[in-house]
Amino acid sequence: MPIANHGQATAIGVKSHVLYSRLLTSADYWTMLNFNATNEVVDFLSQTEGYEGYIDTLPPDAHRIDLETAIRSSLLSEAVAFLSYLSGAQRKLFIDWLGYYEADHLKSIFRWIRSRRVDRDIMRKKLVSIPGSKLSYDVLLNSRNYSEALEALRDTRYYKVVAEPVRRLIAGETSLFPLEIAIDNLAEIDIFKDLGEMAARDSVKLEPLFGARVDLMNLYHFHRCVWYFNMTLEETLSRMLPIKYKIKTHHLREMFKGADWEERINIFGESFPVYAGVFREALKQSDNELALETAINRSIYLKALSIFQKGSPGFHTAMSYFMLKAQEINDIIRIIEYIRYDYDRRSAAAYLVRPITLGGEQIWQ
Repeated sequence: MPIANHGQATAIGVKSHVLYSRLLTSADYWTMLNFNATNEVVDFLSQTEGYEGYIDTLPPDAHRIDLETAIRSSLLSEAVAFLSYLSGAQRKLFIDWLGYYEADHLKSIFRWIRSRRVDRDIMRKKLVSIPGSKLSYDVLLNSRNYSEALEALRDTRYYKVVAEPVRRLIAGETSLFPLEIAIDNLAEIDIFKDLGEMAARDSVKLEPLFGARVDLMNLYHFHRCVWYFNMTLEETLSRMLPIKYKIKTHHLREMFKGADWEERINIFGESFPVYAGVFREALKQSDNELALETAINRSIYLKALSIFQKGSPGFHTAMSYFMLKAQEINDIIRIIEYIRYDYDRRSAAAYLVRPITLGGEQIWQ
């Protein structure tokens, strides 16, 4: 039953509020952080509304990948249910948002081709079916090298954007960074195009969310190109998204004039103090790259939360809910990793994306 009127759009917004009420609480996060084994996480999540039915069939000694796949399946199952109510530009944007998962899978496949560190069958378990995806994971995993992987992508939307970086890998380049940027950029470009085709009542609410993501991704990629790969200005700009939101090309050119990251942050901080704050605080941390990744994801999380709470329920409510749910899943998987390797919980918790509060006070982040 495709959405044909505002009333049906409101209905999926209301449904999103129901699903939002099933997200984990701060107390739930604390509970999981204090577990000593991953099977305790399985037992706990199987009793929550958001994850029961997805992981309660797993055996106590389930492989970590099976557990992560089962957790992610909760979001994808909800997504399939929502797709049946969407049509036109809304359906296209939602499918392209799910393309983030497809892009992550494709990047994982290329990393696997390079290293072959895990068995093919184990790798296959990590690759869940994405609604709307036309990738053949089995064909890609049968690729013996980069050349065969590229050929496997020939009839997909990825071929044009990955052809050049893959050919450089075939020629001996070792870094996957240019390839991964090309894959990530395609997902962002498709979503921004979709926004331009949506009704104003939807795009005006969602553009700040996806626009902030575009800005932060461009700043993050700029940081990595300049700081880690010592690229020239023109090489760096060629890696940026061709779409821009608030951060324009002239801002990036001005940033490049800074002698170090402190100067660069100060330069763009004059016009974009919020973005500058994300980078400034993260890069002060000892594990600054992980801190920066966390800070960027947290900024997007908080933007999604503010949009979820804005106005009457509608399509924007559903989109922001799914972004919140996706980030919750990432946090759960990170908590599982902390437990497996017995990291200090309070220190590790600083790298969870959702801000945690107990008793009305924010206790970390």
